[in-house]
Amino acid sequence: MVEGPEKGRTITIKINGKQRSYEENLVEEKHIEDIKIESLREENRTEKWDDLSFKESAAAKETTEDDSFDWILPEDAIEPDLREYNIATKTKTVNKKGIRTFGQSFKKNGHKGFLTSIFITVFFAILLGTGFGFIMLKLVITENSAEIEQPVTAEPAVEEDIKQPADTETGVLQPLSTFVIQGGVFSNIEAARQIEEDHIQKGIPSKVIEINGQAVLYLSVSSSIEDAKEIGNQFKDKGYEAFAKPVTLEEKSLEGLLPEEKKVIDAAPAIYQAIAEGASEAARTHTLSDAIIDKIAAQMESIKSIKEDQLKNKGILSLNNELTHAHQQLLAYKESKDITALTKVQQHLLEFLSVYQSM
Repeated sequence: MVEGPEKGRTITIKINGKQRSYEENLVEEKHIEDIKIESLREENRTEKWDDLSFKESAAAKETTEDDSFDWILPEDAIEPDLREYNIATKTKTVNKKGIRTFGQSFKKNGHKGFLTSIFITVFFAILLGTGFGFIMLKLVITENSAEIEQPVTAEPAVEEDIKQPADTETGVLQPLSTFVIQGGVFSNIEAARQIEEDHIQKGIPSKVIEINGQAVLYLSVSSSIEDAKEIGNQFKDKGYEAFAKPVTLEEKSLEGLLPEEKKVIDAAPAIYQAIAEGASEAARTHTLSDAIIDKIAAQMESIKSIKEDQLKNKGILSLNNELTHAHQQLLAYKESKDITALTKVQQHLLEFLSVYQSM
């Protein structure tokens, strides 16, 4: 038991059930305690915590020994008990020392060392990144070169048989012989078309047809060379150049025709000849006989029921339309005797010849 320093200390020792008390001299006790405290402080300064713990454990052990041992008291002086002290647990100072060391090093070396370290780190990072970049670039270039060097093997073209619909037919556009009134031959197609436009505006039927690389201007058609010459003289009387000439359009084979289209090309030459005969008669006599009208009607009967949506070939559709319109204008002229209707008949027949030539 530890009491205040102003009172005397009594040590009670129990031996074989008997208690013995010893009083210590206060001065001597204080002197011993001062020495002990100084020793503890010295040990605390030198951070020898393990020795102090060992002594305290030894002192505690002495008070808990079995009663049967022989207690030997010192003759001159009795070792005093140690005071109890609350010793704070030693905190780890490793990190603090590390931080302190870094701080001291930083203060000692200044910013120079720190910036140097950062510079070296960034330099090596850039160096490594650049190196990897060059490596990847080299790989990409190598792969592209390999792809370019590989020969391109052209796949054989698959020949597909162009199959025509089951109901299509092959037709022949028969050669067509006719007579025309020619207004001139031009090497410049644009100049010929300009004259054609001027004639139409003046009420003169005209059509430029390209034949053998030349632009030929036609003014009218006729069923015979005699009629062609007579009609040509009428143009000359009006101040236009006119020459009667026979013309033959070549035969042509057409494939993939629908049944209605084949009907048109088979009937077209005969219908043209009948309408051209009626137009020649009207131009010469300014009349139109019933016999010619009946003849044309008989020829038109073969294509009368054909509708435009049944004709997919644009050329054949144009042939059909030009013949139909020429017939209508010829009927109009029979009723009215209007020269304008007769001019339109000739214009449709010239358009028919142009399409026939281009197919």
